[in-house]
Amino acid sequence: MNDASDRKPPLSTALIGGSFDPVHLGHLHLVHCVATYTGYERILLVPVAMNNFKQNGHRPAPPDDRLAMLRLAVDGYRELYPADPRFDLIIDSCELDRGGVSYTYDTVRYIYDAYAVEGRVAVVMGDDLLEGLPRWHRFDELKRIADFVVCKRTEACGHVPSELLRGARIRYIDNAVFEDSATLIRDRLGAFPVPEALPGDVASLMPKKVADYVQSRHLYRT
Repeated sequence: MNDASDRKPPLSTALIGGSFDPVHLGHLHLVHCVATYTGYERILLVPVAMNNFKQNGHRPAPPDDRLAMLRLAVDGYRELYPADPRFDLIIDSCELDRGGVSYTYDTVRYIYDAYAVEGRVAVVMGDDLLEGLPRWHRFDELKRIADFVVCKRTEACGHVPSELLRGARIRYIDNAVFEDSATLIRDRLGAFPVPEALPGDVASLMPKKVADYVQSRHLYRT
């Protein structure tokens, strides 16, 4: 299912996947960086069903809640970044609909089928994940059908010179680092009982409507 039907002429397209659990200002900063530095005309946000590399880790919030928070964040994006170039920002729930372990290769193939794409789909990732890229599912095939846009996650990370990345088309973005994370938000909220309001320093890491949703649904509480 798509949150927006797509019957437009081919558009250059970038994919940002993640748990979005919860979506926070760092995620929107990433969208802003991709839009500003690359000029992609369409950016797809794809919430993961189950991360292949975190199958035994944190159990995410229910899919309906993650989608609802993502929609609230997207609705308010232009208020945060009014000077951004025009582009389509679309939520696609294909990985949630498929269920099970989510593989980027499958999602990229789906995007080519579901959307009119100009050129090659770009997979957006943090530089902290770049070293593990050759271990991604069907990586040899993925690098033949997709480009990779690599954003800085911390000042310490950077280019990963590796023969294993040979043949992959990688573009690095020299973006400002935004280190707030969903893990930090979940860990902080886990220490607060349900009746209490979200601490201001935690609420400020999310768009206001997302923080209000987290509070109203008592998400991530003990």
